Amino acid sequence: MNRYIIIFLTGIFLTGIFSISLVSDQFVDANSRKKIHFTETLPSSQDPGQGHEGHQLALILSPSEGTIYDGSLTFTASTPVQLVVLHEINENDAKGQPTWTIDGKKIYALSLIDTGANAGSFEFTGAALALHSSNSQKFTSTVSVDGWIRGQPTEIIMQQMDLEKEETSLLLSKTNVPATIPMHKGIFNSSSVFYIITDSSDQEFGNKITERQGWNVELAPPLAKTPKTALQKIFVFTNGISGVGIYGYQSDVFSNTPSQESEYTPLSSVVEVSWKTGQNKIIFESIEEILE
Repeated sequence: MNRYIIIFLTGIFLTGIFSISLVSDQFVDANSRKKIHFTETLPSSQDPGQGHEGHQLALILSPSEGTIYDGSLTFTASTPVQLVVLHEINENDAKGQPTWTIDGKKIYALSLIDTGANAGSFEFTGAALALHSSNSQKFTSTVSVDGWIRGQPTEIIMQQMDLEKEETSLLLSKTNVPATIPMHKGIFNSSSVFYIITDSSDQEFGNKITERQGWNVELAPPLAKTPKTALQKIFVFTNGISGVGIYGYQSDVFSNTPSQESEYTPLSSVVEVSWKTGQNKIIFESIEEILE
């Protein structure tokens, strides 16, 4: 039976030893303040604000009811961007000043700082933080934030970025819900790759991975209908030299990674490799070595 899984490669490391913290709690309670500190790469999407339909927005810190963010931001982007800081106000306080709203009901005062650059550092204070472009071309940015959340929020409002949906907000009861997702180590052309497994088309295979990694792999039967042209291959070993592979043997071998932009896909077809009795077992580091 063909088995298909969704995997996400998190990085390629050529040499050296790395210590990786999978998930760190970005928020540290300090009475009425919470420390926030992170670095993240963000793709932009269509700005959901009324009157901004032709613009792009990369949301860094979501609007937080009754709370103010303050700190410092350092960013780099693929195109010159503007810095957006939103301020929570009552509807009656708008009084002609620049504002931003999704539904016309919840209104924020808008500080739009034209940096004229694709990199920079700024101090900020406000109810939300984002990078903005006044044209429709998507951009990618990497941001580092160091600061505080001040106040005791009663709810966090995560603005929905999909304008086609009627629901424009998602209410969360907590500002920080950490999750630890197990990371696996594989090989691509003699280099290490790290990845996570989230879904499987096969129940039995998914159960095995769930048991081994201690994180639930979701069953997704429609994956089995994926065209072969939309799949990469991941070779897993059912016996041989012990290691960190899915089955406890050598590391799994990938046919491509995100570096191969025209070939990469997060959908993988699992190919099981078994050594015959009496064969001289070695470590394979590429699919070419396996197929020789």
